Amino acid sequence: MSNNAIEIVQFKLQENADLAQFEAANTAFQNFIDQQPGVLYRSLAKLADAHSYVDVVYFETMADAKRIGDAFMENPICQQFAQLIEKDTVKLERYNAVSQTPCEQSA
Repeated sequence: MSNNAIEIVQFKLQENADLAQFEAANTAFQNFIDQQPGVLYRSLAKLADAHSYVDVVYFETMADAKRIGDAFMENPICQQFAQLIEKDTVKLERYNAVSQTPCEQSA
């Protein structure tokens, strides 16, 4: 069994959110995530309506997930990303991985 943790966050953008601004904020947020120890992989996907998203992050441990979640609340880059999200639509869940295959990144 793995010690990895998986965080799944579902959310909608604010009605008046500018998609170009969101893409820029997401790029900055991804750069923040890429620099965090304990992060294995992140993927952001959207539903067809273009305002509903799911953000999936794999962490080495649940402690890493919680630590980075706490950092998210304090970091200005993360807060720029969060400002574009409709707060009452956020659903965050963290899971302990039971089974997984390696995720290979393309060059």
